[in-house]
Amino acid sequence: MSGQSRSRNTAGPSSNAPTPVILGISNVPEHASFQQVKAQFDKLLLRGGDRRIPYTLNLAQAAPGKKNGGAGTIQLSSLSDARFLQSRIQKPQFKIMGNVIYFAKMTGSLARAPQVHNSFIVPTIRPEALKKKKESLWNLRHRIRVCKVQFGVLGRNEDSLFIEWEGDYDPEMPNARNEEKPTAYLSFDDGREGDNPRSVQIEIGGHSDDFLRRITIPMQQIKSISSAYDFGQPFVHFVLHCPPSFEIRPQYMPSSGDEIKDKRQSWRRLRAFDTAHERVVPFASRSLRVVFTRDEDHLTNFMEMAKYVRLPRLKQSQAEYIYKSDLFGRKELQKFERLITSLPWVVGFQCEALLRNCLLHTSEIFALEKDIRRLLQVSVRHAAEVLRQYVILVGGVSMNKETITNCFKRAERECNERGSDESVVSWPLGTFECRHISVTPTSFMLEGPYPEQSNRVIRRYGDKFEEYFLRVAFADEGGMKYRFEFDVDTQEFIRERVGSVLKEGLIVAGRHFTFLAYSSSALREHSVWFVAPFEHPVYGYVDAETIRQSLGDFTKVIRTPARYGARLSQAFSSTDPTVAVLPEEICTIPDISVTTEVVFPNRVTRSITRDFTDGVGTISPELADEIWERLRAIRPSRSKEDVMKPSAYQIRMGGYKGMVCVDYTLKGRKICPRPSMNKFDAPESLDIEVAQAFEKPGPMYLNRPLIMLLETLGVRHHAFIALQDDAVESAQERLNTPESSALLLDLHGLGSAFRLPSLLPRLASYGLGQLHEKDPFFRRILMYTLFHVKRELKNHARIPVPDSWTLVGVADEYSVLEEDEIYACVSDKGKPSRWLEGYCMVSRSPTVHPGDVRMVRAIGEPKDPKYAVFEKIVNCVVFPTKGPRPIPSCLGGGDLDGDLYNLVLHSDLHPPVIDSPAEYFPEGDHDLGRESTIDDIADFVVEFINSDILGLIGINHLMLADQRPQGVRDDDCKALAELHSKAVDYNKTGKPVSNKKVKKPPMKPDWQAGELNDPGNGDFYESERALGVLYRRIHLEKPDELKAREPIPVGQAVKQQSVVENALNAKLLRYLVKADLRRDEPELIRLLARYSCELKYQCVTHTISRSPHARLTEEEVVVGTILEQTSQPARRRDMMTRLRQQSGDLVLYVKGVIYGDPGSGLTEEDYLLRWLARAWVALQVGYTKERFVYGARSFQIIALGSVLDALDALETKKTETEML
Repeated sequence: MSGQSRSRNTAGPSSNAPTPVILGISNVPEHASFQQVKAQFDKLLLRGGDRRIPYTLNLAQAAPGKKNGGAGTIQLSSLSDARFLQSRIQKPQFKIMGNVIYFAKMTGSLARAPQVHNSFIVPTIRPEALKKKKESLWNLRHRIRVCKVQFGVLGRNEDSLFIEWEGDYDPEMPNARNEEKPTAYLSFDDGREGDNPRSVQIEIGGHSDDFLRRITIPMQQIKSISSAYDFGQPFVHFVLHCPPSFEIRPQYMPSSGDEIKDKRQSWRRLRAFDTAHERVVPFASRSLRVVFTRDEDHLTNFMEMAKYVRLPRLKQSQAEYIYKSDLFGRKELQKFERLITSLPWVVGFQCEALLRNCLLHTSEIFALEKDIRRLLQVSVRHAAEVLRQYVILVGGVSMNKETITNCFKRAERECNERGSDESVVSWPLGTFECRHISVTPTSFMLEGPYPEQSNRVIRRYGDKFEEYFLRVAFADEGGMKYRFEFDVDTQEFIRERVGSVLKEGLIVAGRHFTFLAYSSSALREHSVWFVAPFEHPVYGYVDAETIRQSLGDFTKVIRTPARYGARLSQAFSSTDPTVAVLPEEICTIPDISVTTEVVFPNRVTRSITRDFTDGVGTISPELADEIWERLRAIRPSRSKEDVMKPSAYQIRMGGYKGMVCVDYTLKGRKICPRPSMNKFDAPESLDIEVAQAFEKPGPMYLNRPLIMLLETLGVRHHAFIALQDDAVESAQERLNTPESSALLLDLHGLGSAFRLPSLLPRLASYGLGQLHEKDPFFRRILMYTLFHVKRELKNHARIPVPDSWTLVGVADEYSVLEEDEIYACVSDKGKPSRWLEGYCMVSRSPTVHPGDVRMVRAIGEPKDPKYAVFEKIVNCVVFPTKGPRPIPSCLGGGDLDGDLYNLVLHSDLHPPVIDSPAEYFPEGDHDLGRESTIDDIADFVVEFINSDILGLIGINHLMLADQRPQGVRDDDCKALAELHSKAVDYNKTGKPVSNKKVKKPPMKPDWQAGELNDPGNGDFYESERALGVLYRRIHLEKPDELKAREPIPVGQAVKQQSVVENALNAKLLRYLVKADLRRDEPELIRLLARYSCELKYQCVTHTISRSPHARLTEEEVVVGTILEQTSQPARRRDMMTRLRQQSGDLVLYVKGVIYGDPGSGLTEEDYLLRWLARAWVALQVGYTKERFVYGARSFQIIALGSVLDALDALETKKTETEML
């Protein structure tokens, strides 16, 4: 609860009245009532006898189950009263129920007292924001009587609505037969925890019903709202991006006397309300019509309430015709099943995608059957490709005023333009075309195929059997991770929904898929692998069980489902295939360890053995060179001369997992793994698969947890502010020249798929600098780049740090480094090598414990002969193998199996004090006492999704640190740090962390408002910590405003074609005077068509919204960003990573086709001339088709880059010839 007490103030309204002093108070016992807290202050402020100093006490809003928020304010009438309070709290300390109460200066002047912490401001929401919130909540008080709730699908012209399910409710009183109907009311939720409303709710249930039902529509899922009258009855029509949530609870709940406790998880999530609803809910839940009773005030009240929440603008409904339909009746769905099972599976998959993704309804798909069968006469692949293209195009039918039949013809035409089946895009080795299923509460959605990095299992069975493997993700509606609302029991629903799919499998286009396994990274995204049985010419009958049995011997972990699943996951890690080794070329070497006596916080003493070499082995230079050459062949971007040869690789080899670092003392082909790398026995699998090669150093960025930790350790605000201000200023200034823009893109990992960081610097050297300044497409790319950088700064404090890097960790194999010494050399893109020297801060993300940073000494260039063993090792940090404890283990429990470490030489960020590292009592594994089955692993996956609270722990840790005087040193923050450590290990131990153990702060700081909330809406306070100051220093416009804004060129806008031709014609005439430029034109036109099809698919499948109309822009793909706002930025980061990988593979394919076949019998010079000619023709094709083909502008960037690459190669050849 919150409360306020006002004592009488005798001061009049005179202008000479004393200035009041407001002090923040914190550490108030949350189980103390307002009256109990006030009674203690009454005693404290007695000046003598019964004379009490006048004061006003406010306590923060209580969390569920608590009586106050643990903080608040006290207002005193004058400075003299404040000084009296100061005298009373110095000795002894002022306590309430044993808690020392801390005071913080907020207004006025007050000398420092022992309990007054100037570095800490008690959370206080601005009065104007509270007033605004109070007014908003008051205006949202209405409950509107509903007589009908109708779900259906909109007609193609959006002028009609086909009703598939209807709920009919009592408009006023029982019906004529005196049988009471349920009643229904529409309202906005009450914020559930005192916040502003986040959803529209329709609650259904009469007095005689055993249960209440509820439809909850999150506001961010509402695409549009319209209203009108239907025979005198007002209605509101919601068009949603994805289905709402359906919930149920008993009508009459038992009462414990604690309203908050009774409310917790009182509602239960449902797939649908009844059997009829369950049949149609996957297909007809995005269009919801709510009919109010005839009361004239109902629509007016709704329109008034809509003004106070973040809803789309209410418009006049265009749906003039309302039909009761049966598009998804039992007979129609059975007919659809017969259709898709009669088709080849890859074609049936696309047909099911049309239905499941709510792109077409059944009768529309039936109308296309003849065309589909006609396409099958050409080939199965052609039919599947046309349908895949149709999936992309049909979502825009309404906007294009196009019929679905004409859209199908357009898809067929576009596929024909790109050539035969054999000329479809071929992806790099190590990549395969993967199909995806997203299982949601109401349905499942289908995507793909699109390219993904393959794994050991997929490669084993070959590309002909790729279609038998599915990536299955479990997500809430809209593709978001499941969120756990205070009053809704989502966990039991997940057990039912996810558990049944994992144990019973999925039927997709008539083929039955069952749960196979998962990779560790995919599990964090709640994604797993499914497989359907198939007959293989070499391996015979293959199903999920035979695949698992073929991977190795898991006897050591078979009794622990989590550990067993983690070991299986190694085979499903995304890797590039490289070389195989012979058994005699594998030499296991021992780990370097230390054993110490450790006293844990629970006062238990135990001998702990820690490996300095945990997860890392060695490899000979000869074998490392073979691996690198293989990787260069797979990824041509690594073939450039200025790319450094890696000193370390993250690998998988049979049952081994971890890092190998080059040991230049090894001769021949040797790989030396360690016992700490051996996770299970698989002696027959001797291929070395590379998960990552570390050929360049990573930049180092600050983040919110690290900033909070460094602030706690004494780093001042101005250090962070200076870095952020410099980042913003630098980003804006770097847009002025091509060279500096390239540096900006490279620093933030943007534009790499289209090679922008290497293309832009060459524009000026070839006389093309005007493109950067005046070409609208280039200017928009730069606009989006700046927006991305500022968004990362504002919402994540991702601030680049100079003289700092992120490097993979390896061990000192030679034991020459002393305790707290490190070696690191960074080298990148032809720049001079730099050896780190002097005091250096080391950290590893995430940082949650106050001891998660260390200060070490970097030894610099290895001039001393004893350090000579390091001189060829680059882009790694070498940790010592001496001391009482490995340094990585001090950094949030890190190891050397691929963990990345931040090295900071920037002295402004070096903390003046360093705390002791965390020491947690080791958790044992969850042992079943028997061998695990696949159902046990399925149960673990379900509980992992239910217990995936790492993010919840992390954000509550940050918010508590923001509000506690000791920051991350606060005891509650340390407790959360320990929970965080346990949650990190949950995917291996199988021991979950209960959500109930997570301490939650009473209020939220403004920096936690996210992208979809207004930090000034009364739900958030202005944080005075560094994070709050940094957050408020950056203004960010809305993505829709950015997209609508035309880029401002520097001077007169130019046309790219004229600039390029004017600048390059002289050079091209010299080289291409005899070239037949028309010969390759038809092939390159088809190449543009193939590129356009794939680009469209990437734009459709990488949107945050699951709306059929949602698309990325071409510029977003080029930059490698997604502008759309989201409440789950981690999901957007995952999608951006996937987008960059897929677009990078597409660009490689296009450049490869332009490059042509070097084995054509031509001389080197003739071949380079042919390459230049093809690149120039491709560029001209891009210019010619710019107005007609989607993607032509980005295709021009690829072709222009190829032209400059060819010119560079010819100039180099010319120079070499002249030198000879």
